[in-house]
Amino acid sequence: MKVTDGYTGSGNVVSTDAPSYLVEFWRATADGTGHDAWTAVEYELTECDVHDALHWARENAPSGATVHTVVYACYRQPAGSSESDVHILLVGSDPSKIPTSTTTLTWPTA
Repeated sequence: MKVTDGYTGSGNVVSTDAPSYLVEFWRATADGTGHDAWTAVEYELTECDVHDALHWARENAPSGATVHTVVYACYRQPAGSSESDVHILLVGSDPSKIPTSTTTLTWPTA
């Protein structure tokens, strides 16, 4: 890990009093051709903070070697906005996309 004093990037700061979190549980399924296909079950978590969301995802992940858990922090655009909601990857990777971008995180113990 490289740590730099200060931040030299630019951009807009987005803040919300009530963030939501998108949790996806991906599972590989056979598609009949010998290749893996992927299905996902999604949950939106609200009225919680990031620690609660990560804890919920860890505790509710289905068991199995082929389950991939992905968690996003979400910023919802105001109703009627032409802009898309913003999803920020916190942990995991969408296995249905190639190439994947993987972020890892140590689950909280509390």
